[in-house]
Amino acid sequence: MMKRVSILLALGVLAACGASQSETELPQTPSSIFPDAEVPDAFNRAYSLTESMDGNVRVFAREHRDVTKLYEMRKQSDGSWSEPAELDFPTRNKLTTPSFSFADGMLYYASDIDILDRGQRDANLWRVALDGEGWGTPEHLPASINDGAEQLNPAMDREGRLYFTSNGYDSVGGHDIFEARFDEASGDWTVSKMPDGFNDAKADAHVAVTPDGERLFFYSHRQPKLGVVDIWTAERDETGTWGIPYNLGEPVNTAGIDFGAGLSADGSVLFFSRDGVLMEIALTAALAGSDVTGSQK
Repeated sequence: MMKRVSILLALGVLAACGASQSETELPQTPSSIFPDAEVPDAFNRAYSLTESMDGNVRVFAREHRDVTKLYEMRKQSDGSWSEPAELDFPTRNKLTTPSFSFADGMLYYASDIDILDRGQRDANLWRVALDGEGWGTPEHLPASINDGAEQLNPAMDREGRLYFTSNGYDSVGGHDIFEARFDEASGDWTVSKMPDGFNDAKADAHVAVTPDGERLFFYSHRQPKLGVVDIWTAERDETGTWGIPYNLGEPVNTAGIDFGAGLSADGSVLFFSRDGVLMEIALTAALAGSDVTGSQK
């Protein structure tokens, strides 16, 4: 059901189409995206804000106890954003972890709707295309990705490399991060583990990747940490190998719950959730508080 990566829409061009801002216009400290909204409680949290490649659509997840739904916002002619509207994609109780792909511009997300022809009832990865003012028909990713375990947290860079989490594929923790690449020879996806020391014994989740695929963000319970969970980041080295993740530090992480990373269309703004409140900060400012040892500068 997935089309070949070789026909993904204009690799690199789509990412360049996103609305960009000068560094001075970007928020240099964490700022609430909905400053007038009610403060959420422990059972009502928003997270994983993502932005379409043209910068005109934003989607995020919002949970209410055991039910999680996706909401969209559209940029208006005056530059403001519409009120969040619920997306009606196939689900039982969980639509979550949305992420616009930097490669094909489609929205990738997880749903717990049954894939009846496979007997799969756990969360699986899906994707759907923007279609003017609406959406196309959602399609689930193939069995080479959705293997019968629980797959969540998709994020794709503009080279078509897909990152996601799973409690299958010989994961060592509650949910590990994996990388998938489309294999031209076989016409299917191959899934590989991240390097030793990358994943933690507990769950790693809410993955975001920069457009160039050189940096990942995710939340983790591991130490050292400032709060209940913190956002961590990892970089590729000059050989293309992923380094050991390190804590993003302040000003993003606090003594609270910081999770749900996402990126703007041009990769200049980091979105995240602080105790369920959607926040944004310039990526350069977000990276200023940490170094490769995980200690704050």
